Amino acid sequence: MKNILYQESIVEIKHLFRMMKNTLLALFVFAGTAFATESYSQTMKVTVVADNVSTGKVISEIEKQTDYLFVYNVNEVNLKRNVKVNAQNKSVAEVLNKVFEGTDIYYAMEGKNIMLMSKAKDGEAVQQANKVTGIVKDANGEPVIGANVMVKGQSIGTITDIDGRFVLDAPKDAVLQITYIGFTSQDVKIGNKKEIVVTLTEDTETLDEVVVVGYGTQKKVNLTGAVGNVSMKDIGDRPITNAGNALQGTVSGVYALQKSGQPGADGAVINIRGVGTLNNSDPLVLIDGFPGSMSDVDASDISSISVLKDAASASIYGNRAANGVVLVTTKKGALGKVKLSYNGYFGIQEATSLPSVLNSYDYATLYNEACRNSGQQEKYLPEQIQKFRDGTDPMYPSIDYFDVYYDKASMQNHRLNLTGGSDNFQYAIMLGYLEQEGILVGTNYRKTDFRTNIDSYLWKKKLRVTTRLSGNYGVKKEPRDIWNAKWYATNAPVWPLKNEEGIWMSVNGERNYYGEIMEGSSSRTERYVFNGQLEGELKIWDGLSAQLTYGYNVESSNINAFHANVTLANADGSTKSLMSDLNETNHLNYQTLLTALLKYDKNFGRHSVSAMVGYSEEYFKWKWNSGFRSGFVNNDQPVLNLGDASTMSNNADAYDLGLRSYFARVNYSFNERYLFEANIRRDGSSRFAKGNQWGTFPSFSVGWLISEENFMKNLDWLDMFKIRASWGKLGNQNINSYYVGSEILSSGQNYSLGGALQPGVAVNNLINKETTWETTSQIDIGFDLALNNGISLTFDYFDKRTNDILMQTPIPLTMGNLGAPYVNAGKVSNKGIEAMVSYRKRFDNGLQIQTSLNLSHIVNKITDLNGASPIISDAKAQVEGHAINAFYGYKMDGLYQISDFTWQNNNDPSIPHEQRKYILKDGVVSVANFTAQPGDIKYADLNGDGKVTMEDDRTVIGKQFPDLTYAWQFNLEWKNFDFSMFWQGVQGIDGYTYFEIACPFSGFANMGDWWLERWTSDNPNTKYPRLTLDGGRNNIHSTFYMENASYLRLKNVELGYTFDRKILPFMGNCTARLYGNIQNAFTITNYKGFDPEQEVGETRAQAFPQVRIYTIGLNVNF
Repeated sequence: MKNILYQESIVEIKHLFRMMKNTLLALFVFAGTAFATESYSQTMKVTVVADNVSTGKVISEIEKQTDYLFVYNVNEVNLKRNVKVNAQNKSVAEVLNKVFEGTDIYYAMEGKNIMLMSKAKDGEAVQQANKVTGIVKDANGEPVIGANVMVKGQSIGTITDIDGRFVLDAPKDAVLQITYIGFTSQDVKIGNKKEIVVTLTEDTETLDEVVVVGYGTQKKVNLTGAVGNVSMKDIGDRPITNAGNALQGTVSGVYALQKSGQPGADGAVINIRGVGTLNNSDPLVLIDGFPGSMSDVDASDISSISVLKDAASASIYGNRAANGVVLVTTKKGALGKVKLSYNGYFGIQEATSLPSVLNSYDYATLYNEACRNSGQQEKYLPEQIQKFRDGTDPMYPSIDYFDVYYDKASMQNHRLNLTGGSDNFQYAIMLGYLEQEGILVGTNYRKTDFRTNIDSYLWKKKLRVTTRLSGNYGVKKEPRDIWNAKWYATNAPVWPLKNEEGIWMSVNGERNYYGEIMEGSSSRTERYVFNGQLEGELKIWDGLSAQLTYGYNVESSNINAFHANVTLANADGSTKSLMSDLNETNHLNYQTLLTALLKYDKNFGRHSVSAMVGYSEEYFKWKWNSGFRSGFVNNDQPVLNLGDASTMSNNADAYDLGLRSYFARVNYSFNERYLFEANIRRDGSSRFAKGNQWGTFPSFSVGWLISEENFMKNLDWLDMFKIRASWGKLGNQNINSYYVGSEILSSGQNYSLGGALQPGVAVNNLINKETTWETTSQIDIGFDLALNNGISLTFDYFDKRTNDILMQTPIPLTMGNLGAPYVNAGKVSNKGIEAMVSYRKRFDNGLQIQTSLNLSHIVNKITDLNGASPIISDAKAQVEGHAINAFYGYKMDGLYQISDFTWQNNNDPSIPHEQRKYILKDGVVSVANFTAQPGDIKYADLNGDGKVTMEDDRTVIGKQFPDLTYAWQFNLEWKNFDFSMFWQGVQGIDGYTYFEIACPFSGFANMGDWWLERWTSDNPNTKYPRLTLDGGRNNIHSTFYMENASYLRLKNVELGYTFDRKILPFMGNCTARLYGNIQNAFTITNYKGFDPEQEVGETRAQAFPQVRIYTIGLNVNF
């Protein structure tokens, strides 16, 4: 006899995906119109041969051979009884009659649903019998078929029919418990009610039980690696214009930092378990299996986001997975009638924080003080300072240029989703439009996008053909030199915008960038992206399938950067003209991906085995060209050929890359409690020279589901407890040079021949043909715990070490002006812990609470720089023993005070401070190349030689990666109201405030109002040094400019109300939800810069402020 092979997890997954929304109802609509129930059950034949096999396995086999779905109450219907069946080509009804013969189980067929029920046991009476009727619906008002309706604490119960209705005899004082897979259970008191209406809400925890992993899905309970999941319900209706920001604070071990608040450039910098390399540390992002960018998928189109954090989970993607993998799955079609949904919002944006600066009176007063301290004549006369104070003369204004360059801005977003399908054809169509004005003058963004996912099932569902198409068209507008726009926003308040004739005034005799923007200086970027994928999956035989996917992505952009003709007036009454110019650049990038998979999934009694082998091939091509002309006649036609031909120039570049991979994975489970997984991948990259192009990356992981052991099953308070461990090795070839092992010819290398200058090309970088992959090894130990009171906990410890990091090491000066070659020399480590705890509770009054807290502590450290430590670059450096891109400079040791000096006439106190000639006392630390004065910054002498020098006394003074990241999500639902808030924060991170307003009288910039507390002889007890016009001594990189950038932010708060048909009967079957939302509501921080959330490496005025967004929106489901 042949045993039926069965795996409960497969059945649960099948139930899970079929239950969503009104899947079962749709099944009746599409199938019931073609066949009568009786005829289908009589004509559908199955072959079931079983010898001492459980009833549940027989049902599973029927589901595999037919389109039937069994619905039953697991607490009422016992399917563990073993049976013997020998049915060759028999009807389903005949098989079921045989299986349930002599038992108290009976069945009812409704279309392609078979409902199993248990007859009431003899002697079981219902006291105070009371007939109760009711209907169970989902959030969209659709009936839920097959929901279990039980009298709590008793065995009395039933299931809902095709219309979601039920009839039950129950005592008046009883409580009905309504449950269904994928929904949160509800308890309802009967009382005197004769008709009960119950609305079930989706249980996101249950839906999360199946998670997306590399090239497939797995039950969460069977995972042996560290995989984080983003709850899209928690993201809700937040005004996220870049999906990358959905990762912020939602997954432990993931540090996502929003780059800026600029429209079209507000993506996130994402680090998974630290920064693993000195090169590109971005994770691999796969959107429906295709490498892409989070900016090219709208958050509302996403069904799930999985983050593969450890090596065991990510190694199946070997060559690009060293920094982690983000798997994005978009929404798919659903079996059922056509459903249309709309989600739109309107919002107002403002800067979260702008520094407080001086008015013109204070600025002029302090400027004169700096002149005196520098031994120079005062710049502003008393009557001029008075004019600044009075504010009546337009040529002596008091302008806060932050108010000039930054203002409130509007935004709107509209989304349409269309889903539906039949047994053999399912579709999802998504359309969107975003319009966002920027808070910085001259900035805005418009984007239109679409996405379609179509699944077709052929040959009795043995062949699945999936077509995925997506694209977007975006237009980003910003000032011609946005860095200058942000810089000029720090202008001193004394500079007028225009003179009395209405001509734009030059600032300090140079430019007026606000005037240039108003006259038409701008940069306009048009970007087109299209992605297409065709995928086929063939079920060869039971448990074996083959899948082939081909994808193509093309991205094209045009950047039109125009400087307008502008006339500026100088302070002396003269004028000058700024000549127009145009630089136009075109980019064309495309990528192809071919993936072939062979998958096997089978159960052998208590043994479960799944395996996969695969092949992938990727090709990338990038190219660009640009042209330049100046001297345009007007500002209205910035077209390249209208410029002066004598000024034209052009440039171009192109490069490509190929990757080829072979990979395999095997999963083994014994008795559903002992778990094992192994992966291996072999990758080749054209980025390296022959002989070093290939790398092999293995991983192993194990898990033990302790809660399934017999000695744990009697613990009623424990639902699940699993421990797991993993090890793996990953590769990285995403470095800053595209051809580290190849000689590259660069144009523009002109030379003299025959007395004339000749154009030429040359190799200007040394190469190393021995360069190869960076390798990352990672160990992970963790556990997952779930208690029956709604509390769950996940904890991980990891140790991630990257070796053979590609870096350029110094070369001798005798080698000439050549770029240093790359060598595999660097080493970096990341160690840390991460934890997430969640709690959910539903109260008898209908109140539902769901909350979660996650935190991560990561220590990032460079362990080897091949003898080159420190590698210094301005205010940052790579230093062994410290974090990557650490801040580097001098340590401030207070300020020099008058007591540190001597002066003429034996320190005669009657001599005014301004007239004293100070000489530093013996034994007081001096600074090389500077003459100290009271009020100057005193720097620490680290080597103790009595003098502060650049060579010996600079050190690490701060870091850009936090010690601790944490987030708290809180959701509350009651009746038609819903409320959520999301807190996110970081601790132990530094910000460098070395920008114009922090450096006194830097160029023509204003100053922060904190400089009113600067050092003077009357105010010596302060942290701010004296003011001078020569800032070279006080403005060198030091801890004086370091600020604690830790913060706690109410990232989002939302309140919504759902209108149902009782409130708005004219809506028919539609539901509508109105909500209000505040993004970046407020921030608790001591940071004085624009915003503590700032991209790593930005200093001065480079930061675009983050934005606070107030939105009001509407969701409608038709």
